[in-house]
Amino acid sequence: MRLSGGTLSQVKSGVAKPDFDRDNTKVGIVHFGPGAFWRAHQCVYTDDAIALSGGDWGICAVSLNSPRARDALAPQDGLYTLAIRDVERSYRVIGAVKEALFAGEDHEAIVDRLCAPETKFVTLTITEKGYALDGNGKLDVSNPMIRSDLETPDQPSSAMGYIVLATRLRLSRGLPSLCVVSCDNLPDNGDRLRRACAELAAEMDAETALFNEIRRKMHFPNTMVDSITPATDAQILEDVEAALGLRDEAAVQREAFTQWVIEDDLPDDRPDWAGAGAIITSDVAAFEKTKLRILNGAHSTLTYMGLLLGHQTILQAVADPALDAFVDAMIREEAIATIDAPAGLDLSDYWVQTRARFANPNIVHRLEQISHDGSLKIPARILPVIQALGLKARRAALAVASWIVWTRQRRLSGEDPTDKALFRLPNLPAASLAIDDYALALLTHPQLFGALFIKNVDLRTDVLTLAVTIESVGLAAVLKDYS
Repeated sequence: MRLSGGTLSQVKSGVAKPDFDRDNTKVGIVHFGPGAFWRAHQCVYTDDAIALSGGDWGICAVSLNSPRARDALAPQDGLYTLAIRDVERSYRVIGAVKEALFAGEDHEAIVDRLCAPETKFVTLTITEKGYALDGNGKLDVSNPMIRSDLETPDQPSSAMGYIVLATRLRLSRGLPSLCVVSCDNLPDNGDRLRRACAELAAEMDAETALFNEIRRKMHFPNTMVDSITPATDAQILEDVEAALGLRDEAAVQREAFTQWVIEDDLPDDRPDWAGAGAIITSDVAAFEKTKLRILNGAHSTLTYMGLLLGHQTILQAVADPALDAFVDAMIREEAIATIDAPAGLDLSDYWVQTRARFANPNIVHRLEQISHDGSLKIPARILPVIQALGLKARRAALAVASWIVWTRQRRLSGEDPTDKALFRLPNLPAASLAIDDYALALLTHPQLFGALFIKNVDLRTDVLTLAVTIESVGLAAVLKDYS
C-alpha cells in the first residue's frame, strides 16, 4: 500500500506527520524543480512555517524537464517522507505539497496556478544550468530553452519564461507581481535570476512596463542553502517503507544539519520561514561566500580528486589520509584567507563542523552524483580563491587541474561527465587532444574561466603543468609533494 492522503492515518507510530490542516491550506507558492534537495530542505522549512504560524502556503510543485517527480508525488497527494540520516535516525511525513504538475503535459494548469490571486511566491531549485547564463552571468540567448521561449513566449520552456509570462499576465489582470526566491547553489542567485528574467523580457521586445516591473519592482531575494542530501536509492525506499508501513516513491534523505539564509527583501505577507529556522539577513553574500569556498570548495575538491584516486563516496574520500590532509590545508591556508566572516561565525569552527559532516557514516554521498556540472561549480567555488591569492593558491590550482584531467579521462572513456554546460561551450576541445593542449584550451576559454588564465600567464602555466603531471604520474604521486 502506498502513502497518500487516504492512507496517512495508517502510518506507523514513531513517524511524525503534518501538524496542520492540509485540507484547508490553500496553495500560495509555485515551486519549479521539486528534486530531492528541495524536498529535503526548503519544502521542510515551509512545512514547519505552516505548522508554526499557519497561512495559505501550500505548494504547487512543477517539474520542467521530466515527469518523474510529478509521477512520484501526485499519486501520494503530494505527501512524502524525509529520512534524517545522522547520529540519530528519524522519519517524518511532509505535507506542504498540495499539487504536482509537469510542464510537458500540464502547461495550462501551471499558468493558471501562477496567475491565481492566492499565489504569491515562486521558488526555484533548477540547478545552475537551469538559469541559462553564460560565463559573464548574462542570459545565454543561444541556449535551446531560451530560443524556445523567444519563439513561443506563451509556451515557455524555462523557469524564466514562465516567470516572465506570469508577470505579464498578472500585470494585465491587475494582480500584484510574485516574489521570486531562487534556492540554488549559485552566487547572487536572486540578482542573477532577476537579470535573466529582465533580459528575456527585453529580448521578447516586451513593453516597458513589464521590463520595469521585473528589473526594478519585483522581489528577487538572494539566498544561501546548505544540507548534504544524497540521491534517493533503493535502500532508502526500503528503510522508509519499513518505518512507515507504506510504500513511498518520493522519499528523500539528508543529514540533520540544514541552513537557509534569505536576503531581507521579502514582502510582509510571507511564510514564517524565520520562525522555522531560516536566517533573514541583509548580508547573504558573507554566508554564501563562506559556504561556496569552504563547504562547496572542499566538496568539489574531494569529488574530482577522489574520483581520480578511485574512491566512490565522500566518506571514502575523507578516509584517505593524503586527500583529507590536502583538503584540510587547502581550506585552512587558502580558502579561509579569502573570506570576511559573517557576524557571529568563526570560520575555523565552521570548517571543523563541515569536516565532521563529511565523515557522517550514515550518509552515503556518491562522488558521481556530486560531480555533475563541474564546469559551473569549479569557477564558482575554486576560481575565486585563485583570483584572490594568485600563485599562493597552490592547492586550489591542483583542484582545478584535477577537474580538467577528470573531464578528459571521462570523455576518452566514452562516459558522459554529466555536464551539459560543458558540452554547450563553443570550440570545446576534443578529449583526444594531448593533455597540455586540452588543458590550455579549457583554461583560456573565456566562457569557462573568464579572463583570469588568459591574462595571467604564470597562473595558466601553473595549472597546465599540474594537469600534465597528474596525467603523467597519477594524482597519488602528486599529492606527496603537498604533504
